[in-house]
Parts: sequence; C-alpha cells; structure tokens
Amino acid sequence: MTAMQRVLTTGATGFVGNWMLKHLRQTRPDAKLWAAGDVPEPTDAAAMYDEYRRLDIRDYQAAEALVRECRPTHVCHLAGLVNAPSLSDYLAVNAVGSDNLYRALAGAELDPAPRIVQIGSAAAYGPVGPEDLPITEAQPLAPLSPYALSKVAQDYVAAGAARTLGLHIVLGRVFNIMGPGQPESLVPMTFIRQFADVRGGKADCLRVGLTSPRRDFADIRDVVAALDALLDRGGSGQVYNIGSGSDVSVQEIIDELMRLNGAAVPVEIDQARVRPVAVKCVRADITKLTSATDWRPRFNWPDSLEAMWREVFS
Repeated sequence: MTAMQRVLTTGATGFVGNWMLKHLRQTRPDAKLWAAGDVPEPTDAAAMYDEYRRLDIRDYQAAEALVRECRPTHVCHLAGLVNAPSLSDYLAVNAVGSDNLYRALAGAELDPAPRIVQIGSAAAYGPVGPEDLPITEAQPLAPLSPYALSKVAQDYVAAGAARTLGLHIVLGRVFNIMGPGQPESLVPMTFIRQFADVRGGKADCLRVGLTSPRRDFADIRDVVAALDALLDRGGSGQVYNIGSGSDVSVQEIIDELMRLNGAAVPVEIDQARVRPVAVKCVRADITKLTSATDWRPRFNWPDSLEAMWREVFS
C-alpha cells in the first residue's frame, strides 16, 4: 500500500506558489498539501491546501519545527525574494533560508526521503550573445544583479545539500513568466495595467522601456506543470531550464495588446524604465527537460496574454 503523499510548498502565497497549489490539487488529489508563507493565512485561498503555516525561512528553528510537523514526502521550494533593498537581504532568504530548509529536512531523517524541486532563475546566466542561443544548462553563470547573484548562491546551496546531506534536490531554472495573476510590476502586466489607466482617464499613453529586447516567456501554468514533473522525474543535483523554447520581443507584446484593446494608444519611452544592461535576446533550450519528463509547453504567448487581458477587463 502506497503511503499518502505530503507535499510542502514554500513561498505558497506568491505568484508561482499560488499556481503551484492549484496545479497540485488537480494532479495529486489524494495528497495532503501543506503550504508555508511569510504572511498570515490567506483566507481566500484556503481551498487550495490542507494545512497552512506561517514561516520565516530565515529562522532555522521555525523551519525545523515545520518539517517535523509536516514530515513531507515532496517539497516544492518556491520561497524567495524578488525585490529587496540589498544583497544581504536577498542572500538571507534565497541562500541562507534554503540552507535552513535543507538542513531541517536532512535532520528530520524522513522515511521515505523527500523529493525536492527548487525554483531558480535564468537571471543566473547573465548577458548572453547570439552565439549562446538557445541557452543550455551548460552555459556559464554570470550574474549581474544582486537578485541574480543570490539565485546562483541558492543553486549552489541546493547542489551542496544534494551531495553532502544526501537530499534529492532538482533545480528548475525558470525564464520569464507570464500569465494570469502576474504581479503588476512585471512585463507584460505592467502594460495591461497602463491600458486600464488610459481607458479610465488616469493616463494618456503607455510608458515603456526598450521594446526591442526579445525574451523567452513561459506561461505560469506551464511552469508549475514543469516543476511538478521534475518533482517526480528530475535527477538529483541536476539543473533543468524551464521556458517556452521560443522568444518574443517586447514590441510584439505591445502590438498584441493594442489589438486586444481594439484601438492604438500613444507610446512613450520612459528613461526610468530603460535598464542600464540590456540583453538583446534570451531563449531557452528546453531539450533536457522534455527528454527527462513528459512535459511540453501547452500555452503560447498570445494565449497567455489574452488570459491576462481578460483577467483585468472581463
């Protein structure tokens, strides 16, 4: 008789965590879903999990207590900072927090040993040239931002824990994400919200940064499906790119939003939105992921964009 799965999702109240829980509820209906986040229990999301615990992952004792209570068979480690004031803040959560979780999991001597998937970021690759495309997992890491540096440190923490603590940890390195529920600070939701402001008379144009860069956008529903697949089929200590395998320019996204809007809106370049370091094109090689699992992208970027548009204007 197979024991009940107990799946712990950290960072459960974030964009990816929210969708991860929805996905797990569908794909693992008999599992007990534990959710952990850094805020009080969100009452509007209670149906997505069985147990919720508030967790400051910087606190080893708190992580240890959660692991001993939950005794997970599977862990989706999604907790992390995306916007922080300093490198030390990023490292405290993304790297040290991950170390706390992994030491707690190893110290609990769980039987069966848990299978763990950790979310990473393609920002770890840093600037790439045309000769590097599509980007494989063998691409040297060259992080430029404090966030990217902390995600590289987090990856090394996971790799070290897999080797020295005997944990089964799989690394999913995610490229750009889009889809319903995306934070308003990110492209393309920031544009959709600006369209709403124009429609509402609060603005007279879209303010954008550079529109020529091309990025690999994967739908959030595809991303969580990939993480779930890696939870069962990924190799311990291995890194897998998660993306669409194609690229689209920011300008193409704006053009599609104009079509959905039904009318053109003036566009102005806002220098405050122009990043000092602009990589011209990013595209993931997802061969390793598709070869290891039965996962394939199901949503293309226009479909994702339309779903986001309906979320705001339905």
